[in-house]
Amino acid sequence: MEEDVRNRRAEEIEALRAYYGNDLLRSLCVGSEPSSSPRARRWAKAGAGDEDDDDDDQIPLEGPWFLRIRDPGADDGDGNASSLGAPTLEIRPTPEYPLGGKCPEPVLHNVMMPPESKRRFLEDLREMYEAEMDVCILWGERCREELSSGEMASVEESARGDDGGAMAPAADDAACDVVGIQTFIPPTTRYNQPIRHFPMEVTNNPKYRRTIIHTPPFHPPKSGPSELMIAHVCTVSCMEHVQWALAELLFNDKKVARATHNMFAYRFSNDGTLVSDNDDDGEKGSGRKLASLLEMCKAEDVLVVVSRWFGGSLLGPARFKWIATCARNGLVQGGFLEVDN
Repeated sequence: MEEDVRNRRAEEIEALRAYYGNDLLRSLCVGSEPSSSPRARRWAKAGAGDEDDDDDDQIPLEGPWFLRIRDPGADDGDGNASSLGAPTLEIRPTPEYPLGGKCPEPVLHNVMMPPESKRRFLEDLREMYEAEMDVCILWGERCREELSSGEMASVEESARGDDGGAMAPAADDAACDVVGIQTFIPPTTRYNQPIRHFPMEVTNNPKYRRTIIHTPPFHPPKSGPSELMIAHVCTVSCMEHVQWALAELLFNDKKVARATHNMFAYRFSNDGTLVSDNDDDGEKGSGRKLASLLEMCKAEDVLVVVSRWFGGSLLGPARFKWIATCARNGLVQGGFLEVDN
């Protein structure tokens, strides 16, 4: 296994452990020691494993990997419990994953679904994959949504049922917390981008719709060949506007969704009170730079997002200059700033 592949897989296993805890399993039938054990943790961090460790205590980099799928709102229960009877997603990585263009193979265990529905669901998972994407968390969250909606049921629950009979479909209000949220999961864990949640009552409401202006792609001097920055700006006067615009970019623009960072800042007045905030999206310090730009320009009722696609060459502190330059171009193009300013 190539070193780059080993390092990326070790990073993804660490991210899976941080997000799913004891639901990251080393096999379909777990023994007494959970995947968050120090020994398993050393295996992922080392990238090559410890020859002295027992294989039963390790999350193997070569796979397969197992995620126990449970409703995120449900009681965690026994973290050391076996996955036997619980819906479990098995991920079988290809030899070059995640660096190659071939999709890992998803396999579902211990689920009750009509065969055609299960086939379509697995195909949906495969279609989510894009080249060089860390896809495991994305697939895990999609399985959680399916479980919460009642479309997927565990073998154990189907056999048991609440009243000793067949399990009834989940009530609409039982799944509303999950159905009412759209979750954006970054395509990779390499750049420390956060997972974001958006209320669907905002993202699906046409009254919050914004017209977003996009600048032409900007290639910073002395950067890598594929380095690009694009600014996106729109008028906002409430947090719902901010949420709608961010969700629109992340869910409906595949290029933006794959950006290395989508740092942003906003500034608007609400009943005479100035509301402002910013977010680095993994590019430490960039959100603050954008907020300072808005303050210096006295720009209000505006959201500015700068998408950056890392080109392979480190720009150092100069990257903040180019991020601010790109954002300023967006403010000018959107009419929030006069060219002379």
